[in-house]
Amino acid sequence: MPHVTRVNSHVHLTGADLTPPASPHVFFEPADTETGVWVAHDLIGDDCSVLDLGCGSGAAAAAIARAGAARVHGVDASPDSVAWAREHYAPHDAGPVTVGHGDFAELSTKDLLATAPTPLPRPLVVTSNPPYVPLTAAAGSRRRSISGGEDGLRWAPAVIAHGRALGSDLGLTIGSYSTPRKAVHLLEEAGYRVHAVTLCPLPLGEFTLTHMEQVLALEQAGEAVLWRSGRAVPAYFIVGLACRRAAAPGDGRLTGDGLLQLLRTAARSRTGHLETLDEARPAGWAGLVRVLDLPPAPVRRHW
Repeated sequence: MPHVTRVNSHVHLTGADLTPPASPHVFFEPADTETGVWVAHDLIGDDCSVLDLGCGSGAAAAAIARAGAARVHGVDASPDSVAWAREHYAPHDAGPVTVGHGDFAELSTKDLLATAPTPLPRPLVVTSNPPYVPLTAAAGSRRRSISGGEDGLRWAPAVIAHGRALGSDLGLTIGSYSTPRKAVHLLEEAGYRVHAVTLCPLPLGEFTLTHMEQVLALEQAGEAVLWRSGRAVPAYFIVGLACRRAAAPGDGRLTGDGLLQLLRTAARSRTGHLETLDEARPAGWAGLVRVLDLPPAPVRRHW
């Protein structure tokens, strides 16, 4: 049975990280960022480097460095995000945090590494908190910072491919509505096994609420989980997957069906504590489950 721990405050983000960027085109969602840092925390070790794909404001990269990574290099395709990150979190190319401009879905792994001012020491962990909201093509074109394509996993194959090419452990953040069973299948195909899961309940954003077609279709098909218990407006869970390389499938792994079972168990909860996770959970998997019950952010900025 997995061990459940609970956190009810921001551990990794500072007061400055919780202040919205001045630019309206820099993604700001503290719950996502805190979740992503916990995922990295579960993978990093002494003298470890981290390659953060789609680093956004740079807040996660800086927090990962504070959490113990010796070097963190973030890459983002948004000029506004890169400019903000360099000014506020990576002012010097020689520091523990650096930021490069590039589209990780378009660049080769070699060219991605070349965006760093100096080589990244090994061992290297790849992390990413990419856009993951399932949206139609028309709706997705209006919200680039959250659109994950029709299944919510548009960016996951590129993230996984870079991790596999580097032989690195991998941290990936998705949503409970982002076809989680398929996400685990993609990870397993690439030789990854889920080591730890971090769950953070979050109300659906205004744009998602008004463009629910894909989310509802996936829920009806049994491929998405929304949190509806005792709620006037449905919410979802941010799902942080800390994954390790595995030589063979073996027993005791968290399967896609197991992750869906975990999420459906969490969705029966009445509070952000996700108390139903103290019940029986996926058989044969003894990994860590962490619940983040965070105070709501007064501002959530998507573009």
